[in-house]
Amino acid sequence: MSSSSLGWRTRLAGSPVPLASLSAVAVTIPHALGLGLLAFGPLAGQLPVAALALWSAALPGVVSALVAGRPGIVYAPTTVVALLYAAVVASLAGAASSLGMSAAQVLAACSTTAALACGFQWLFGALRLASLARFLPISVMHGFAAGVGLSMVVGQLRGGFGAGSWHPLAAVLPHALAALAVVAVAVLANRRWPRLPGLLPGVVAVAVLAWLGGWGPALVPAAAAEPFALPPLPDHAGVPWRALVESQGLHLVSLALLMAVVNSLEVLVFNQELALDHGLRGDPNRALRRESAVGAVCALCGLIPASTSASRSRIVLAQAGASSSAGLVHALLMVLVAVTGHWWLQWVPMACLAGALLLAGLTQVPAVMWSRAYARAVPASWTQSWLVALVFSMAGGAGALVAGLVVATFVLLHASASSAIRRTHLDGQVRSRRLRRGAAEAWLVPRMNRLAVVEVQGVMSFGVAAYMAEQVRTLLRPEHEWVILDVSRVPAWDTTALVQVRALGRDLAHKRRQLALAGIDAGFAAQLGVHVERFADLDRALEWAEDALLVEQPALASTLIAPQSDLLGELGEGLSGAARMALEQAFVETTYAAGQCIFRAGDDERDLCIVRSGHVTMSTQWPPSQGLRLATIGHGMAFGEMAFLNGQPRTACAGSEARPVGLARLGRGAFDTWAAAYPKDALRVMNNLALMGTRRLAATTRQLRAVLE
Repeated sequence: MSSSSLGWRTRLAGSPVPLASLSAVAVTIPHALGLGLLAFGPLAGQLPVAALALWSAALPGVVSALVAGRPGIVYAPTTVVALLYAAVVASLAGAASSLGMSAAQVLAACSTTAALACGFQWLFGALRLASLARFLPISVMHGFAAGVGLSMVVGQLRGGFGAGSWHPLAAVLPHALAALAVVAVAVLANRRWPRLPGLLPGVVAVAVLAWLGGWGPALVPAAAAEPFALPPLPDHAGVPWRALVESQGLHLVSLALLMAVVNSLEVLVFNQELALDHGLRGDPNRALRRESAVGAVCALCGLIPASTSASRSRIVLAQAGASSSAGLVHALLMVLVAVTGHWWLQWVPMACLAGALLLAGLTQVPAVMWSRAYARAVPASWTQSWLVALVFSMAGGAGALVAGLVVATFVLLHASASSAIRRTHLDGQVRSRRLRRGAAEAWLVPRMNRLAVVEVQGVMSFGVAAYMAEQVRTLLRPEHEWVILDVSRVPAWDTTALVQVRALGRDLAHKRRQLALAGIDAGFAAQLGVHVERFADLDRALEWAEDALLVEQPALASTLIAPQSDLLGELGEGLSGAARMALEQAFVETTYAAGQCIFRAGDDERDLCIVRSGHVTMSTQWPPSQGLRLATIGHGMAFGEMAFLNGQPRTACAGSEARPVGLARLGRGAFDTWAAAYPKDALRVMNNLALMGTRRLAATTRQLRAVLE
């Protein structure tokens, strides 16, 4: 023996690949053979059904592993494809006599339907369905998996556990006992040897015991004794295609589409699992197209197409990791099974394969769906999963697909609605960036609890808006008179959602409350109605509410709002008459047009400015739309004091954003001349500037806290 051959054998013996492949085969043999015999059962007596089942379990997997092989992936006939293929065979076999079709022609029509399903599946890959599969909730995918499993269980119950029917009942009892014995042996074997699936050992053990015990002849054999045979080729040329399309076309196309949709979702979801749990990233759409092309060729040859088998791939990944050869070894072992099947298949009772399918169906249901802890933790998801599963088992895959999509839609809408309200400020915690005089601030602070601010997020549809509006009505307190919805985090509006907002504004108006929307596009203004105010951002909406509070006390207007004759405002508080007059004469009045910049960040000029008319906007950039709006300064308020005091360049931009602005400007040189003449009053001015700066720093801190929260 050569050293290279010895080294190869040593590496193979020490490799986990053979054991992993055998473990996967231990599941595939009873599973694939059972499904194949059930699928081709209506053709028994006319075609070698055993050969069709054996070669369907082997050849498509070999071709898929050779052409579309991927590390860690095992290809085999999957439950969904086999069950739907069985539905196609049953439909066509029942219509064969009326259409004058032979068994080979029925097989041809079935293979064409399966090839059409592969064509649909290829189209899904070309349309990049993987990007859409991500939007299905995990509860829906659990429901699909459980539905497939329950369908297998229901199928065995209806078939009398391999007996064919439930009449007479006494004949079904041995089959039921044999099937349950397979389940029990397999479960016990898995507990004793968890790395080696006990499904095949269970089938073999029960079959041997049945024959040794003498009640094997009472059980229906899986297949009649037949010599070795290759799979028969379908007769495509002799099919009456026109009559077939007229009588069965719509039904067959819907079955093909359903086969493609459900199998594609299984493949795409398992590919997501490969990427997330095992780091095996690839293009799932490309994998879908390659599998479809191979499956179509195998289907046209009369075989059940193979697809990615999630259950067997998980076995290989757990025992051998991302092996590039385990899938091919699995396929070659299945070919060996197909070649030798004519010797031993007739000795296997159908009840044993029914037990294997019964256990496979139960294990197909995700473990979390059996968990009480999961049901208590997330009852909505648990209920949704079982709803889809029960619909699948009772109404078939089409009903489950519709139910799944409906559930997915409602899950998405419920999630959007439950998180639509991001945060609420019901106690006056939020203030605008408008800088006001100390007396005005003292008046506003204790009265801001009459304002409610609700931050809204997410896509706003009709149902989400209705839920949000109802929550707002519940949250409001009797003292709230102004309500602001901050919708700047809403990326998209359904126009029907605005109907709910308009209704909310009308209801609040009847209770003498005012509603405003902040951050909504100007194009929606006409749809909001007369009871809803609209503002470009939350800051302007807050200014609106604060101004409404201030005008409630006209008797205090002289102290809250600087009169036009009072040029100095807060800056001149405490000054003597002569000093005030001299300081006012040092100011130079000027005007700025709407949208004009007064100064920019980095400028060296040091003038102190007082607003005489209009409003000045402070921002990080000019125009403000290109930066962050920092503050709004109204009539009688001073700004620019930092550069005025320390001589450093300007730290922000200032300008007249919407309307013309009138300013009074004081140069530092003019102030120094005045301060030399009135030193005590100069100290008073500096003290006033310090108080203004302290109040503005507190406002900035409050705004920063709101942003961080």
